[in-house]
Amino acid sequence: MKKIRHAFAMLAGTILILSIPSCEYLDQIGGSKALNNKLNQERIKVGRALLEVTDGGIDEILPYYTDDIEYHDPIVDIYGIEHMTGFLYMLIENSSPDLKTTVVEETLIDDIYSATWIMEGSFNGIPYKAKGISIFKFKPYSLQVYYQRDYYSEGDIMAEITNPDGTPGLDLVMFYFREQYRCSVVPDYPCSLPPPSRTTVDMQSGLKGQRLLKKQLSVGRLLVQLDADNWPTVIPYLADNYEYHDPIVDIFTPATMADFLGRLFSQSQDLFTVVEDETLVDDIYMATWTMTGMVNGAIIEAPGMSIVKFKKGTKKVIYSRDYYSEGDIMTGIDQLLEPVIGFREYYLCAVDPQHDCQLPQ
Repeated sequence: MKKIRHAFAMLAGTILILSIPSCEYLDQIGGSKALNNKLNQERIKVGRALLEVTDGGIDEILPYYTDDIEYHDPIVDIYGIEHMTGFLYMLIENSSPDLKTTVVEETLIDDIYSATWIMEGSFNGIPYKAKGISIFKFKPYSLQVYYQRDYYSEGDIMAEITNPDGTPGLDLVMFYFREQYRCSVVPDYPCSLPPPSRTTVDMQSGLKGQRLLKKQLSVGRLLVQLDADNWPTVIPYLADNYEYHDPIVDIFTPATMADFLGRLFSQSQDLFTVVEDETLVDDIYMATWTMTGMVNGAIIEAPGMSIVKFKKGTKKVIYSRDYYSEGDIMTGIDQLLEPVIGFREYYLCAVDPQHDCQLPQ
């Protein structure tokens, strides 16, 4: 981290010098392209450091956030550096001192850094392992982040919460929700529950490179923005070894994906997704989005993020994963609303220093 801070200072000095018109200086460092490459390298280091911060390292990464930093995850909304500081200390130092996050894949385009990650540790003594994805937005020509959003599933934590007296806890709630979802959309799934119903669950160089880039961008966006009318058009773009994952479902062939989408949209005629921010670097497409509509009678409005990987140099998709919070869907189901609200209140009390906790102290 000290190396990153040193690099930050050097880069700031470089940018200050460049603010003075000087063709000679640009020539000495290799021109503006060399400066941009250096900036991108340092931004990747900063993004990775912010994600992988552990107990004892918070003070070192705070300078990379702006005073007006805005942060969001499926439960928490943070505004300002003081709020962010308190949140990080409560989350990492108090609630999850053994938390470890490892970056898996990352992209950087313009001022937007995106990364997938695996998080392991415990939350207030509850062990869990979660996969997620994050997006960071940097100020222009800066190493400071003014916006961050983390996407992960609350279900990964809720699935580990049991009641001390042995009665069913949130673990059972998550089991039934995930099982009913699999029963609804996964072909040939050995369902252990009655069939779902509204009474049981209201639930790139040169012209060729540019052409490929545009095609990959179009296919990636299509795969994220599927709806009841367009989903069949994406199937031909799925490679024979294609696999798909979300917080509940794992799919490993294009044929199974077609069955999955057919089942999903047969129950969700008005479900649609709108892409917000997107990046495409080295055959990897990432996008943030908001999904709205109705699934099995449950009204949903859920933010999320997706990663789409293409076979190198082609428009064939070999892998995609959607990150979203199951809680955003569960709140649309009357029987599940109260447990989700209770869990979110418990989480906010543990990590948000500005939250007016409603739980007994």
